[in-house]
Amino acid sequence: MKNKFNQCYTAIKAGDLIISEQPFAFVLSSKENGIRCDNCLKRCKVLKCSGCQFVHYCGRVCQKDAWDDHKWECANLKRVSPKIIPDAARMLAKIINRIKRSDGSTYKAFYSATSFRMWKDLMSHYTDLKADKKRMDHFTTLCVVLFEFLKDISLPNTVDLMGLYGRMVINSFTILDMDMNSIGTGIYLASSIIDHSCNPNAVATFDGKTLNIRAIKDMPCLDWKQIRISYIDLMKTPYERQMELLENYYFLCECDRCMDENQLKYVHAAKCPNTGCDNPVNITWKENCILVKKSESKITKLPIKNGDSENGITNGTEDLRHTNYVEKDGFYCDECGTKFTDRQVELFVDAMKSSEVHLRNMKESSVALTDVDICKYCLEKQEGVLHPLNVMYSQTLDNAFDALIQVQLWEQACVYAERLIPCFRFYYGHYHPLLGLLHMKYGKILLYKMNNQGAFNQFKLAEKIIKIAYGERHPLYREHLLPYINQAMIESP
Repeated sequence: MKNKFNQCYTAIKAGDLIISEQPFAFVLSSKENGIRCDNCLKRCKVLKCSGCQFVHYCGRVCQKDAWDDHKWECANLKRVSPKIIPDAARMLAKIINRIKRSDGSTYKAFYSATSFRMWKDLMSHYTDLKADKKRMDHFTTLCVVLFEFLKDISLPNTVDLMGLYGRMVINSFTILDMDMNSIGTGIYLASSIIDHSCNPNAVATFDGKTLNIRAIKDMPCLDWKQIRISYIDLMKTPYERQMELLENYYFLCECDRCMDENQLKYVHAAKCPNTGCDNPVNITWKENCILVKKSESKITKLPIKNGDSENGITNGTEDLRHTNYVEKDGFYCDECGTKFTDRQVELFVDAMKSSEVHLRNMKESSVALTDVDICKYCLEKQEGVLHPLNVMYSQTLDNAFDALIQVQLWEQACVYAERLIPCFRFYYGHYHPLLGLLHMKYGKILLYKMNNQGAFNQFKLAEKIIKIAYGERHPLYREHLLPYINQAMIESP
């Protein structure tokens, strides 16, 4: 583990590396089996382990490096073959093995010169876990697999095993490739000290299995209690983010961004009918639509009007009068006073309901030609009706852009990329890796279309973000982005 900021009074600048850490335990996703090395996680030509015929390596160096961790697993994988051990069971087995046979119970991961985290320091949320039926069912299933898989290790008792499971599921990091796709799971002890925020000041990126935490905002000093990363995807309503965090990490997020009404008013907003007005207008489109959940201590009782609930929250806000007002004769924009016709309200409600259904269905399917048609259908309904920063419009654009790249419809992909960039800035912030990758993808399309100046502009925007989020030594910057920048410069007139 590397950390050059050992002194708490050292000022932090955006782009500074705060932690670089190797995993305590990790596992390559089974969907990547046979196409990535199980040790360095590089995507390349790989060869099977001659023993278990399941694990793959890119060469002898990685095979030798992984042997201490793999030798116990190799025999067990061979014994249960051709059964495939689920990723979660493999990870838990690796944790048990390290604690039983190696230095797992004494290993210290330092995040400063004198401060460190050990396995026992991780929270297991044991009580929350016992009350979580979904996770208890998962735990029971894993226990059955482990009893069959780990014949050479005596398993801990049920209470201790549940504690190990809890620490694993609560503290795991999803290992991402350069395109921010999931390729594995790892436990990083030092980095687990960092809490969540929907408005983070740091970001976690990966170089193989190495986790790097970099600052994306300037900070006066290194205060570990103030460092925040995002645990989840941020392109959602505050309520959706809160429910995901509550379900997976057992806490209700009430960060400044979740509670910010200036942000909140955009997520389900309609576009003002006045084409010269960009003001978001909130229109009730379904019953009990909650945009943010507040703990009891933060709820202010308000007079009940216009269908407000008893705690004064309509669509999740305490008072929507700051975004639009509702009179007996309809909805108005509070910025320019433009009134919505009944037909316009009807189109908005229909677009929101239709988008909700199609987005839910698309989450369950892979990107395909049918997705392009579904996205175009949704966008036709949304254009001029949903606000350009509406979360459903943003999610549809994101799905459409990825689908168009898959089917190589470059012209339309460029149109959607232009519309998607402001959405990414709004939901992810100015230095999120996904925004940098979006600029880079857009630049590659423009370069292919021989728009060299446009490509160069997008690559430079990507460079500003990627240098901060990944660092100048990361392969994404050195081996991918820089050659594209040079190519665009050379081919520009």
